[in-house]
Amino acid sequence: MASHNQTYERRILRVLSHIHDNLDGDLSLETLAKVACMSPFHWHRVFYGITGETLANCIRRIRMDRATFLLLQTGDSVAQIARQCGYGNVQSFARSFQADYGLTPSKFRKSQVAYRAADVPRNVVPPCFDIEIVAQPAFRLVADSHRGDYQYLGRTVARLHARLALRDLLSEEVVPIAVLHDDPFLVPEPERRSDIGFVIPETATLPEGFSDVRIAPGRCAVLHFKGPYVGLFEAYQYLYGHWVPNNGVELSDDPIYAIIRDDPRAVAPNDLRTDICLPLAD
Repeated sequence: MASHNQTYERRILRVLSHIHDNLDGDLSLETLAKVACMSPFHWHRVFYGITGETLANCIRRIRMDRATFLLLQTGDSVAQIARQCGYGNVQSFARSFQADYGLTPSKFRKSQVAYRAADVPRNVVPPCFDIEIVAQPAFRLVADSHRGDYQYLGRTVARLHARLALRDLLSEEVVPIAVLHDDPFLVPEPERRSDIGFVIPETATLPEGFSDVRIAPGRCAVLHFKGPYVGLFEAYQYLYGHWVPNNGVELSDDPIYAIIRDDPRAVAPNDLRTDICLPLAD
């Protein structure tokens, strides 16, 4: 890759990391331009040109994504979460959250998406999901590895998207897939391994610095999930805890994977579609 592309790759990755690590800090255009070592005038145009998203929309989306996990996975108050996500007051946080999710943060915390099978009383009926057995094709991914909590996969997706965009390897048809190697209920958060990648043709030349990840063809139980990614916890638990033991299937040793059908930059959180694919033994 040309040296000027390497320079812009370092800049975009620096800025994306800074946003994720400083949601409660100064994320003004001027500050992020300094992180990128460019003028604000040019940096905003470069960022949009590479990522296809304005800085303001990117920051808002990451803040809302983080907020959903904090609301469901911590006991922090709404005011505390608002501060952690970079909002000066609860009112502005609540307005932004409701605009994206159709619920206030407090109501979202009590909503169906907050269901956790491990915590719910035995007499409560778990939600149902649309699941079908499908013969899935083989996939080849140009990928990056991810280490840590699966809730931060979006960070790796954003970095990979920017790197591939700089190499003109993205198209409107490109599909991202997350391959999850470890059980989030058994493996400690820092040790969880996953690969996130975009589907590429078998004939494509793998660019330097990326992993070549293969997903074998075969029968899968495919759970069709619709909604914000934080709800995938619920779907994952239902698939393993309810559907598998009640349907007489045997599981393959291949890892579970998730096909991300919609671009979160362009689709509202409640409308995002994800297919969770659980490989079955022949």
